[in-house]
Amino acid sequence: MKKSAEQIFPEYLDMDVLSSLPELELQARFLVGGFMSGLHHSPLKGGSAEFKEYRDYQPGDDLKLIDWKVYARNDRLHIRLREEESDMNVYILLDKSASMNYKSSKALMTKWSYARALAAAFLYFLKQQRDNVSLSFSGNGLESYQHPSARPVHIRGLMNSLETEADSLKSETTQALESLAALVKKRSILIVISDFYTELSALENTLKTFRHLNCETILMHVLDPAECDFSFKEPLILKELELQTKMTVSPDLFAEAYRKSLKKHIQTLADMVTESAKGSYVLLRTDEVPLKALGEYLYRREKLI
Repeated sequence: MKKSAEQIFPEYLDMDVLSSLPELELQARFLVGGFMSGLHHSPLKGGSAEFKEYRDYQPGDDLKLIDWKVYARNDRLHIRLREEESDMNVYILLDKSASMNYKSSKALMTKWSYARALAAAFLYFLKQQRDNVSLSFSGNGLESYQHPSARPVHIRGLMNSLETEADSLKSETTQALESLAALVKKRSILIVISDFYTELSALENTLKTFRHLNCETILMHVLDPAECDFSFKEPLILKELELQTKMTVSPDLFAEAYRKSLKKHIQTLADMVTESAKGSYVLLRTDEVPLKALGEYLYRREKLI
């Protein structure tokens, strides 16, 4: 009987633990540890824990490439990947607009803290995979871009760059992606981590550019549970974190309209990336540990190889 994720690694699904870890690197190790635990115990989408150096044997492969030591350990046929098969360039774009600072009473982390922990987990995981990685921010356009590299000193610098604030008063994810499109190498992986409060029609045209570059695109949509459910009961004051405007609202008057609008926004975003970019959409609530994000990366990486 197949076990659920909750049965396999419950200690890694605890947001109390993740939010209590004081450093980004500890949060990264926690997330990657949970993901690797899942790989060892269940057939998660995206392949095995030895993904970097090996792939499953396929009819027609040269028998000389089979690693018989691996076969002796796990009774499965794997072949070693040549270096040019296993190299991968990964571009991570992290939204640092002020709206990412939101945290409701139902969440233990702001969207920004959650997104930074996820980005740190990718850096830690990609370091283990020896993939080339670039990390930049969408603030006032594209910020802090560095060319992808797998060198430990490079990845350490990227990890340090995450120690910053979400202080941009504009959501310019589309403009940042337009700049990034001129820099990425073909057949790369693009990971965008954002709350996607941006004009979707403009974003769609930009995503098509990455499809023409044969890139695999993953949109990771980070939302607070209050943004998803809008379960407020009493009148409240809403503050726009970027423009700093305030509005007093009665939830009962427009809660249903809000939920419908959000549902449409999410569906449009998901359809856009799957149809225009042939990529993936992942909704991440900040009250849930984002282990599925790493699985989606491995799935897209396997497609490129």
